[in-house]
Amino acid sequence: VVILLHYKDILVERLLMKKNGLKYYQKTNFNVVRKLTFIALSLCISVSIMLHLSAKWLYPTFLNYAKMQTNKLSTALVNKAIQTTILEDLKNDELIAVTFQENGVASSVEFNTYSINKITSKAANSVYSHLKYVEEGNIEKIEYDKLGLEVDSNLLSKGIIYEIPYGMAFNNALLANIGPKLPVRFTLLGEITNQIRCQVTQYGINNALIEVIASLNIKMQVVIPLATTTSEMEFPIPIAIKVIQGVVPTYYQGSNDLEDNFVIPLQ
Repeated sequence: VVILLHYKDILVERLLMKKNGLKYYQKTNFNVVRKLTFIALSLCISVSIMLHLSAKWLYPTFLNYAKMQTNKLSTALVNKAIQTTILEDLKNDELIAVTFQENGVASSVEFNTYSINKITSKAANSVYSHLKYVEEGNIEKIEYDKLGLEVDSNLLSKGIIYEIPYGMAFNNALLANIGPKLPVRFTLLGEITNQIRCQVTQYGINNALIEVIASLNIKMQVVIPLATTTSEMEFPIPIAIKVIQGVVPTYYQGSNDLEDNFVIPLQ
């Protein structure tokens, strides 16, 4: 009986130890979970604050620089598209026709509306194709080597037109190339619109300078990680320029410095 009572005490003691150990383990495990949850929430809040501050202070600088690089590339692509597609169609004699009187004075000016619209439409389509090729990374179709741009062809093949170092936001030459690089992309918004306008200005003495200009309006979205902006550009393209000569006057007052009551004496 004594021996049984002794073993009973031992068993009860071991059961109490196991029960207390389980409670301690559960309490410790709960503390660990609570600490991990607090750390995760702190990290999320810190990252959110950093992103907010970056979007407020740093990203406007990044977007302005990205917009500038996008405009630079777009200008080069527009010039390339015009040189390769419409230069052979620009002939003044076929676009502007002047009718003269018997004494050599111009009486009327007529424009070849069909040819002007055709050239303008061709220019808009060519510019759109060149920009779309760069957006999609098909740089082999635009003869990239002839653009004269300092952009890595490997980046352009991925649709990235530039990479902005993070240090550029601090406006410091020592920090300009430090930090990760933000890729810059662009996306065309809609079609390229064009508008034709005619300008007549005075040219020399009693002459008129007639200009037919096609304005291409391009709207695109500039994208960097976590931010975006819209860029609108207008490219005026001279389609035809012609000088109409008038009759040379016997007297010309080329300045308004003379008095208004100036007259030519009669003999």
